[in-house]
Amino acid sequence: MRYPGLHLDYDVSEDGDYNSLVDMFNRTAGRKIGGSVNITANNETKIFNVFKFTGTVRILDQWAIITDATALTNCTNVYATVYDGTNTANLTADGMTLSGATVGTFFTKDMVIAQPYSMLDADQVRVLETLEDRKVGRPFTVNGKNGVDNYIRFQVTTNTTLDFTMYVGFEYELYNGSTLEFA
Repeated sequence: MRYPGLHLDYDVSEDGDYNSLVDMFNRTAGRKIGGSVNITANNETKIFNVFKFTGTVRILDQWAIITDATALTNCTNVYATVYDGTNTANLTADGMTLSGATVGTFFTKDMVIAQPYSMLDADQVRVLETLEDRKVGRPFTVNGKNGVDNYIRFQVTTNTTLDFTMYVGFEYELYNGSTLEFA
């Protein structure tokens, strides 16, 4: 059986034909990236760079799980932004509170930018349902400022000592030579 235009190698032809098996898989399921971020603050609002990117990246799913909570009694106004070194754009609204969250707490971006993260605290059984597609999170696209490193950042506010670790995972697609890496 023949499939015109299907390339079995990873290379993209000079005419921009993105039809290798790997490219088709990435468009369907996406690549995955993730890592642990240690969040520490003391009576302040603090920003943490989580991912660095260039170009255009479509995030198919974004989620985080608290893996260690040494001090997590007061953590408010939690949200994500995109930053190009000069300008900031929100990915979520502020308003999620992680105060008292336990190890295993899950949160995700499953709504529009004007809404905060949705959180499932691990202190009891909980359910989060999505109407978008097979993923829990809501897909979104970020376009970076040309010629600079851009960042997807996480911001928290505390009026006490804050110390916790979260594993952040993304499922994503890259467009036209763009990059995404754990910061």
